[in-house]
Amino acid sequence: MFNKKNKYKQTNEDDTWLTKTWNTPRGRASIKLAFYGLFVLVIFITIIFSADKRPTVYKSTYNVKTVSKDFNEKIKELKANNYAFNYNLNIASNHILIYGQKKLNLETGYKENNQGIIRYLKENDKIYKIGIDNEKEEMPDLFSDINSNYLNINYLLELINNQTPIEEDNKKIYNLENNIAIEIESDSQNITKITIKENENTYELDFSEIGKIEKIDLETK
Repeated sequence: MFNKKNKYKQTNEDDTWLTKTWNTPRGRASIKLAFYGLFVLVIFITIIFSADKRPTVYKSTYNVKTVSKDFNEKIKELKANNYAFNYNLNIASNHILIYGQKKLNLETGYKENNQGIIRYLKENDKIYKIGIDNEKEEMPDLFSDINSNYLNINYLLELINNQTPIEEDNKKIYNLENNIAIEIESDSQNITKITIKENENTYELDFSEIGKIEKIDLETK
């Protein structure tokens, strides 16, 4: 059998410390470990310096401030009759909900009370009940149980014309004759709610999507 070649050389007193260390098992392992550690350190330093060279991304702290519309401008946009609505009415202890969409002379929605739900279409001054199969039946007395004038924006604006309101935060309150009070609420951009109080009766008119209704669905027979 062949003798295994000795990979460690015999050293003497004249050899350097490195030569002596390299030719012992423990010394050689220590040197290799030191080289490995130095290699890892170089890689780590390279990564750090590479990261420092990346461009700094600055986040903008500038906030675009929304300009609040004038109250008269908000009224004008509501008078254009383009909005979604949700009316919550309490009349003589009867609770009535009316909700839908309006665009110019067209209005479609639902009237809901303790007798059920009716889908309707209002076109100019005519009111129609829409059936299950989209059939159309004229129903002029659909809103006979309420004061429909209070659902008319132009009528309400005539009532408060030349009246001085009480202002509370985002609300204008108009106290009129005959125990009638009209409250108009708005945010920075739109009229959001009009509340009419007449004795014990209350009409809460909520508005949304002002100026955003593109088309009214008229799929009827």
